Formats: sequence, C-alpha cells, structure tokens
Amino acid sequence: MRLSSTRTKRSRRSRAWAVGAGACSLALAAGCTGGGSGSAGASGAKEFTFAQSAAPISLDITKHYDGNIMQMMAPATEKLEHISVDGKLSPGLASSVEQPDATTLVYSLRKGVKFSSGRTMTAADAVWSLRHVTDTAAGAQTAGNVRSFKSASATGADEVTVKLRYPDPTARQSLAVIGFVQDAKFAEAHAKELGTAAAVPVGTGPYKVVAYTKQQVRLERNPHFEGKKPAMDRITFRFIPQDNTAQLAMRSGEIQGALIGNLKTADQWEGIDKARLYPLPSLSSTFLSLDTRTAPLDDVHVRKAIAYSVDRSGVMSAGFGKHAELLNGMVPPGVLAPVASSEQEAKNFLAGLPQYDLDPKKARAELAKSKRPKGFTLTVPYLTGAPFSELVVLNLQQNMKPLGVTIKPKPLSQPQWTEAVYGHRKGPHSMQLVAPIPDPIAILSKTTGKENIAPRRFNLANWSDPESEKAYARLTTSTDKAQRWKAAQTLLRNIADDVPYVPLYNPDTVAVLGEGFTFSKKVTLFDLMVNGTWASALKAG
Repeated sequence: MRLSSTRTKRSRRSRAWAVGAGACSLALAAGCTGGGSGSAGASGAKEFTFAQSAAPISLDITKHYDGNIMQMMAPATEKLEHISVDGKLSPGLASSVEQPDATTLVYSLRKGVKFSSGRTMTAADAVWSLRHVTDTAAGAQTAGNVRSFKSASATGADEVTVKLRYPDPTARQSLAVIGFVQDAKFAEAHAKELGTAAAVPVGTGPYKVVAYTKQQVRLERNPHFEGKKPAMDRITFRFIPQDNTAQLAMRSGEIQGALIGNLKTADQWEGIDKARLYPLPSLSSTFLSLDTRTAPLDDVHVRKAIAYSVDRSGVMSAGFGKHAELLNGMVPPGVLAPVASSEQEAKNFLAGLPQYDLDPKKARAELAKSKRPKGFTLTVPYLTGAPFSELVVLNLQQNMKPLGVTIKPKPLSQPQWTEAVYGHRKGPHSMQLVAPIPDPIAILSKTTGKENIAPRRFNLANWSDPESEKAYARLTTSTDKAQRWKAAQTLLRNIADDVPYVPLYNPDTVAVLGEGFTFSKKVTLFDLMVNGTWASALKAG
C-alpha cells in the first residue's frame, strides 16, 4: 500500500534526539517585528532571514535541546571543539586537547577570547559551562549525552581538566556537541531566568542574540569577535509553522532560507525562482519499537509478522519523497562507520542482515508459527501529523487486516506522545532518534541495555539478553575500536534476529536558500545544526 501525505505543518527534530518535542516562546527587547527583505536592509546592512517551524522554549540548551535551537545558538555561543559529520574533531575555543589516560581530558584554551559583553573568557567560564550541560540534578536535557562525566576543574589559567567516571570512547565527541561555553558570571547572576528573553546566554561567537520574541530571534555581529567576520550583519529566525506559508514568504522575499518540514514539498520549494536546495544526509533512525515483555508482542513470530507487514518503501515515498533512504539495520551507515574500517564495510554489514520488507506470505507464515495464528488486536499509537509515525501505523493497519489482525491506530497529540515515550509506556511506539554524534553508541546505547528500560530512557522494546548486555557494555565503555566494532555487530545482528525493533528509514534534512544567497563551502548537517559554522559560510551574491 502506498500512502500520500497531506501534512502541512513543518517538522522539527529534537533531542538525542527523540523527534517530536513541542515548543513555545518568550520575549526580549524592542525592535523585534518584521522580517528580512533580502541581503540589504533599509540601513544598508546585509541581512538574512531564516524560517523555523516554532519558537524555542528556551535559548539555554540545557532547557531545550534540539538541532533547531543549536542552529540559532551555536553562531553566538561557541564550544570547545567542532565535530564533523564523520566524527573528526577540530579546534574551537580549545586550541588543543590531550587525553593522558582513559578517564581524563585536558583542554588548553585559546588566550584572549572575549565574550560579546567584552569580558575575557577564562577557564572558570568553561568549567561552569561543562558542569551546566552535564548537571543531571538540575534536569539538564543535555546531560544524558555524557553519562560518564564526573567533574570539570580549572587546572591552569587557560586549562580545563575533565574527569570521567569510566572510560567513554565518545565523551570528547559528545562534549564537542553540547559544550556551549557561556559567560559564567552573567549566567550565575541570572540563574533563574537564564535562557529567557530577560537573560539570553552570552557567548564568544561571531554573532550575539539581540532580540527574542514569540515571533523571532535576531542575531547581530559580535563586535568583540576577533576571527574572520561573517558576511551577514544580521541573521533573523522567523517562526512559521506552516510549510506552504514559509514558501510564500520566500517567494515574496520575506525570508531567504528555511528547513523543509514536509519533504514531499521539496519540488515546490525548488520551483521558487532561483531557490537552491541543500539536501543534508542525516544520522537518524526511524523505527517501530515492539514491547517484548507485553502480549502479543512477547512472541518473536508476532513481531516478525508485523515487520513483514510494513511497506517501508511505500511509506517512505509517501512521507519523504526522494529525500530518505531505507534502513538495512537499526542505524544508518554513517552512524556505524566510525567503528568499522570504512563506511563501505559498514554498508556491507548492514546489507547482510536479515531484511523485513513487505511480504504478505512471510507475514502469514510467521503468524501461523505464533501463539496467535488466527490473529489478535493491537492498539498502536502515533504522533498526529508526523509522517514517520502516522503513515506507518495506517499502513500496518491495512496490510495486517487480511491476516486477521486488527490494528487500532491511536492518535496522540505532541504532549501525549512525549508523555508516552518519556514515561516508557507499555506497548508499541513509532520513533525517530537523531544521532547527536556519528557513532553507534548514539543510537544503540539508547535503545538497548537493561539500564535503559526505565522512564526517560529509550529501550522501549524492553529488550535484553545476556549476549547483548555484554556487547552493550563493550560498545559503551571500551576504547578499542575493534572491540566496539564487534560489539556493534552483535547488537545489530541480535536486533535483526529477535525483532524488538523494526528499522524503517533515514530521512534527509533539506535546507533551502533563496535568490542571491549561497554557502561559500560545502555545508553538512553538523555545520547547520551542531557547530554553527553555517552562519560564517553564508554569503550573498
């Protein structure tokens, strides 16, 4: 069965990212209305306006952790290191990093760096910032990225030492993603309102936030930034929930950039005069989780019957057009490649796993082997308006009906879906996780392991076995690449055999720039949503 999506609301991705977090907003100072009108405003300043789907809850990343917020804040609040889409690290506020042992990271900071307030950055600012983003007691949404974090301390005028609780092969990469360095004195003086319009985080980047309202966030050049000056004097983020409304705004020149929320409309965006699309391969896994401890999903043959009843290709086409790829395993190749010898080796391994494409005969045969050969009834919730969730459930309902199986789709609003997922409710779930770092730990350490069978954890299949537990431990604590590659293969093979999850597809992120704008270099998803380097690469003409 092939489905067509009529979804018009623009999607947003979120933490570790579990797709589907909602958003609200707040307000900052005057002069916060209207949008850009091209590369030059009335004053002659070079301006650029980018559309996002919704205003942020907070501009403090610990209170609202997703790629859209990072796209806004990374150009204003730099981090210790940059990370590339293939996991390579490069200097940021840290000029160098040493690892004297398996549980110690030593960051040497650049000297003379100034915040947009004019105050010189110190090691104390970096220490406070690292503690802030890893503060589990305070509920930092970013803390789960580096569970191994133990402490950070200033061990020199321009030196910060991080101690880990245990060897963590990806701690440095994870800190490169979340380690936004703020002006600690300002943050401590405004602790309660930090991230609101009354206390926007102060950073060292090429831009600073000068306005924050329900309608927009505005950045202007940081006069104290000593690096290469960006081409744009001002960047404004406008919040436009509807995809077609954002298209009209680009056609009229009100905005010059956007993320395409409904990928089925990519051709419409491309049809805008002189607009240019930038497909950015993402590191996401979209899947169904099947609760292995709750009937009827506690039967592996039932789970396989479900897997053979999803028209993955049809749903992918209906939901995302040409801007997605089918998953051959629980993670895409770009997530697995860092522990393999090459991306090709990762692709070959994934292609060799058992595949579950639509096959009614195999679905019927698996059901016949199960404890419920005549069928069953199963309620399957979905997030309303989200192709990764809604279309697959409706497709499953139609394809399992001839088998005597009644699938009851249960629509959930955004808050209801979030409560169900983070509350670790029993039963099946449709999910999409976006890997914050290119490493299998980013997905597999969330969806496997007994310790993740708990609220606010994502082993929603409640799945574990002795062999997988050993592999989970090796993947998450070993610093030996060969051991981690072996562990990742074990987990992926066991998932494919036991089917606690049904891997579906990996949608792209697609950005679009309007007439007169381009990037000075090839931009990746990590430039756009992690490092903030997209803003410096943006140019007019």
